[in-house]
Amino acid sequence: MMPIGPIYEYIVEACFAQHDADKKKRVWRELNHQYGELCRAYSWADLRAPHLTLDFTTAGASGLWLPSDVFGIDFVWDDDNEVEFTETEEADAQPDENGYRFIRNMQPRTSLFEGADLVLEEGATEFTSDSLTAAGTDVDGEYVRFGAEPGYYLISSASTPFTFTPTYHGPQLSQKEFSVRPWQSTKKMTLVDPDEDLLTDRTVKVYYWRAPVPLYRLSDMAVLPTLEILKLRTLRAMWDSKATVPVSQNALDEALKDALKANPRFRRPSVARDLHNRKVDFSTSPFGERR
Repeated sequence: MMPIGPIYEYIVEACFAQHDADKKKRVWRELNHQYGELCRAYSWADLRAPHLTLDFTTAGASGLWLPSDVFGIDFVWDDDNEVEFTETEEADAQPDENGYRFIRNMQPRTSLFEGADLVLEEGATEFTSDSLTAAGTDVDGEYVRFGAEPGYYLISSASTPFTFTPTYHGPQLSQKEFSVRPWQSTKKMTLVDPDEDLLTDRTVKVYYWRAPVPLYRLSDMAVLPTLEILKLRTLRAMWDSKATVPVSQNALDEALKDALKANPRFRRPSVARDLHNRKVDFSTSPFGERR
């Protein structure tokens, strides 16, 4: 984990943007875009959240909500039955699949709340919205996205002013759009057994990685184990730097390989499992009687 300042300044110089405020903003936008793409694609250790416990005995047929900032899932585990759930697109989609599986479903294309009167200051930990206050929607514990800015912020109050974490360091926003529990990134999880029947009788642990905190300041820390891949991807996307610092696909591949090598892998239980992904304990013989 390293501050983004030296990388940002290198890219600014490569683009001859030292005295161009608009171009500097473009560097920040591209840095955050490439950063988000890298963080979504791989389970970086510093983005792995504490496991989430979901009690499906309280779930209906549509399942349970996942946090809006989930970028990917490493592992879903049922402690009581020692069963691992693997991801599938949809029950019945591949009838030859075996084992216990989980499905992430995108719900109807409606956020919990969307408004266009956001007021938010740089360096703030709270925002106001007259329309959200008037609606009386309980948003405590939900995630919000601010306008076109990257990042997800966890709301921790049910009434105005709406407090959130982490601190917002982006530009001041006034009368801008915002979305609470944005439908584009928020999904529900359901569980199915080997017979593809819906399971609502257990609690599982969900180990996942989440969206990063956006990069706005030179002191902001990027969670990647090495920043070379982020630097090269951003340089390649900035046409201003192509003549001075050309970036080859081979250089990108090598930088990504180095970053992944330095990234601790998510550790999974290394036990023998049967066709249905259940633990094999050899309490019964795996062989039948020959005739």
